[in-house]
Amino acid sequence: MKEETKEKASKIWNDIKAGLKTGFSATKKGLSKAGTAIQNYGDLGMVLAEKKQFESKVKKAYASLGELVATKLSAKNAAPLTADDAEVSELLKTISTFTKEISKREKILKSADKGSGEKAAAKKAPAKKTTKSAK
Repeated sequence: MKEETKEKASKIWNDIKAGLKTGFSATKKGLSKAGTAIQNYGDLGMVLAEKKQFESKVKKAYASLGELVATKLSAKNAAPLTADDAEVSELLKTISTFTKEISKREKILKSADKGSGEKAAAKKAPAKKTTKSAK
C-alpha cells in the first residue's frame, strides 16, 4: 500500500509541476504582451502630448501675428501690410511648421485608432453560422 501511495503522490506532484510550468509560461507570455501594449499606449500618450504642445504653440504664434498686425496697422503713416513683410513672413512660416507637425501626429493617432479598431473588430466578429437547407 505504501508503494501505491508513493506513486499517487509522485503523479500528483508531477501534475502540479507541469501545471505550474504551463501557468508560468502563459503568465510570461501574457506579461510580455501586456508590456508591449502598455509601451504602445505610452508612446501614443507622448504623441498626443506633443500634438497638444504644438497646438498651443500655433495659438501663441497666431496671437503674435495678430498683435504684430495690429501694431503695424495702427501706427501713424502705416504702410500696406503684406505676407512679404519680414516679421509677418516669419510668423506665417512658424505657423505652417507647427501645423504640419500637428498633422503628422494626428496621422499617427488615427492609424493607431484604426489598428486597434480593426483588431477589436476581428476579435469580436462572430463565427459564421452555416444554415442547412430544408429538403
